[in-house]
Amino acid sequence: MQKRPILIIDDEEIIRKTLSIHLTRGNYSVIQSAGGSGIFDELKNNNYELVISDIRMPEVNGLQILEYVKKNYDDIPVLILTGLMDLNITIDAMKMGAFDFLIKPITKEHLLNTVQNALHNRDLLIQNKKLERENMEYRTLLEKKVEMRTEELNNKTIELADAYETLQEMNFQMVKVLAEAIEAKDKYTRGHCDRMRFTCLKIGEFLNISEEEKTDLEFAAVLHDLGKIGIADSILNKIDALTEKEFNMIKEHSLIGEKIISEISSFKNVSKIIKHHHENYDGSGYPDGLKDGQIPLLSRIIAVADVFDALTSNRPYRKSLPTESALTEIRNISGTKLDPTIVQHLINNKGHFHKNSDT
Repeated sequence: MQKRPILIIDDEEIIRKTLSIHLTRGNYSVIQSAGGSGIFDELKNNNYELVISDIRMPEVNGLQILEYVKKNYDDIPVLILTGLMDLNITIDAMKMGAFDFLIKPITKEHLLNTVQNALHNRDLLIQNKKLERENMEYRTLLEKKVEMRTEELNNKTIELADAYETLQEMNFQMVKVLAEAIEAKDKYTRGHCDRMRFTCLKIGEFLNISEEEKTDLEFAAVLHDLGKIGIADSILNKIDALTEKEFNMIKEHSLIGEKIISEISSFKNVSKIIKHHHENYDGSGYPDGLKDGQIPLLSRIIAVADVFDALTSNRPYRKSLPTESALTEIRNISGTKLDPTIVQHLINNKGHFHKNSDT
């Protein structure tokens, strides 16, 4: 192994030689110096692992050497040589960063043990600094990776948001096509889907439903009568009263609509809303006879909007009613066919639903 270099600084030659003999026999590489003004160049131009310095010396004393070493080479331990009369100065040296002190006369065992401890402490200090540096480098690398990953995730999020928006737009375009197909079947409901969309979303706002619920409600409002595609035109456009059999066929449209929409994976909630939009608040509706809170909230909204639009639009069997007359009719079935809370929101905000046909 390479011998570890130690610098001994003392103006007394006998002390330098004694220490040097002990340390050389301890397998250390020793350089001796009498100190003086050239000591700082000596320290600057050589790589020592330990400095042993006397306190009292001419020109440059041990405290000045200690201060220089700690300022420029803080990982090099300094041992202070001192006599019993210099203990107060030695304490100051310890406060300045000296590793330990050696009281003259010095025994070989004490010298070697102190030097070994000082070099071991230096090794630990250097290792700790290395670990700190490696840890800092790792943290820096990790932070960069986190930043890169975060940027990637943000970009993915933006891409997903754009893709979702595109999908929603495609869904809505598909819904519009389906709505046109519905209205082509039933000439008396022309514009019904658009009006339902507007009325349902307004009621949804008053009820503070979530954005996700608004999306489902919008699609369900437009598609609630999709099942009429499976009903014969002669029944849909019949002017005379429907027979019981014909009415039962009409009632199938909510189940037909549910079945069609349930095939679209993103419209699972919408299909359930469509299925139950003809349930009555008192349980007398169809297809499952649900009542009150058993009926999905969005289905109850569509039920109120559907009755309101039917009353305020022309039908084969009657002319449209003014808004106030329609609201009177709706009050009469509130709590039986329709959810009274939703009805009240419609009435309280009737100005939003004013029809052009009103006089």
